[in-house]
Amino acid sequence: MKKILLFAFILLCQNLSFSQTDSTTVSFVAYWSLGDMYEYKVSKIQQQTKEGKLVKDRKSEYTALFEVIDSTETSYTISWKYENDLGNNYNIPEELLEKFEKYEFTEVKYKTSETGEFLEILNWQEVSTLLSAMIDDVVIVLGAEDKEMEKVLEKSMKPIKAMYATQQGIEKLVIKELQYFHFPMGYEFNTNETLTYVDQLPNMFGGNPIKADAKVFFDSVDVDDDFCVFKQELDLDPKDSLELLKLVFKKLGITDEKFEEALKTSKFEIKDRNTYEYYYYPGLPHRIETERTSLIDINNEKGTRVDKTIIELQYQEE
Repeated sequence: MKKILLFAFILLCQNLSFSQTDSTTVSFVAYWSLGDMYEYKVSKIQQQTKEGKLVKDRKSEYTALFEVIDSTETSYTISWKYENDLGNNYNIPEELLEKFEKYEFTEVKYKTSETGEFLEILNWQEVSTLLSAMIDDVVIVLGAEDKEMEKVLEKSMKPIKAMYATQQGIEKLVIKELQYFHFPMGYEFNTNETLTYVDQLPNMFGGNPIKADAKVFFDSVDVDDDFCVFKQELDLDPKDSLELLKLVFKKLGITDEKFEEALKTSKFEIKDRNTYEYYYYPGLPHRIETERTSLIDINNEKGTRVDKTIIELQYQEE
């Protein structure tokens, strides 16, 4: 497997004429070439507390290969190939994992603009079919000795399968890390100002978009290494978030009158705090850490869920 030693590449770029010398503005533009490969480690952490007690603490990791498989004057085509961590993601016992060998790897092919801005997944239907079949097999295997469990799993997986059946669902949920990877590409930022804006996040369950108050600000810029650190914060609208929660429960068939009454006085808050460490030339992240904190209060029962994603460039010699 081809490896690119990025340290040497960055050192070489410092002496080229197009290296940026002004730290007050940063432009994120892709300078990639056909055949470029970069390896990333992606870690996902999920923690849940209920009434102040930790009830879930799960971590999964996988290695992904970012490869430029086509390059034109107006676009790039990228292959993002990664290994599925089925044991952690679906709580599959180790002795049953051999039944899922055909789902070991997933390859996503997608297109970006000439500046590296994410445009679309090209093989989303192929990915959708693979994930749907994998979910069906998970239900069959885990419910093999308990038909009641199989029915519960089938019902709980139904809304997930519905989301995975659309291009938007694949792009926003299945490979959400690519949205982070390409977040700044194609934009120029004033590093001395805080950018504030109102974002609209897609509702994967078919409801209205979720509004969010957002801002982006820079911690540091190193023009010698074409490197910067910036942060993104999003506070999702509490009313929109609560409507999303209601829709999720409805999709899962949780609709009894007592529960509906409890939801009327419930609170649901979602906050994102993301840190990007980025080589704006050649347009690649060194490290991205995202954290979504969800605070829920239903019928005076309080719970917290924290979802973290960490994307780290792996520096390896040939």
